[in-house]
Amino acid sequence: MDQLSRLWQYAEDLKLEKRKGWKVLGLREIESVADHSFALALLTLVEAERRKYNVEDAVKIALIHDLEEAITGDLTPDDKITRGSARVRAAKQDAVKELLTSFPQINRRSYRRLWTDLRLLRTREARLVHELDRLEMALQAKSYERKVGRERVDDFYQSARKDIRDPRIRRLLALLTHRS
Repeated sequence: MDQLSRLWQYAEDLKLEKRKGWKVLGLREIESVADHSFALALLTLVEAERRKYNVEDAVKIALIHDLEEAITGDLTPDDKITRGSARVRAAKQDAVKELLTSFPQINRRSYRRLWTDLRLLRTREARLVHELDRLEMALQAKSYERKVGRERVDDFYQSARKDIRDPRIRRLLALLTHRS
């Protein structure tokens, strides 16, 4: 039960960890990392099924993709530049090692592989989650756009455009961000 309660505590920490990138918009209510991860898991479930990918692996990757932020905190691109990529990478790897102790011993190798798949984008499931992660950010930006205006969220759209390569996801993003 100790492992399960530690895992729950990490989940609780993600529910309380607000996504720092949205703070620049000056909104009173912004999503948490857990809010984002849940939305990403739903998008992943549907899209992995549609593509006949390994749904279990894809959803697991989506659920754990930001779990290390329960330890490191949510890092913005500016944070990553300030701290340096090597330092951030080391902190994330240390966090994953710590998180793995919350998983049953029998499953640790499998979850370590999934984190590595995502970090290296070495499977189609990991690449799908990576790109849907960017799409989910753009979807959230669209929601916030209604409150703060297009110009305030355009950097988020640009960031998503830069990272999304999948043609179907790029089309969705283009429809979402098209100016009327």
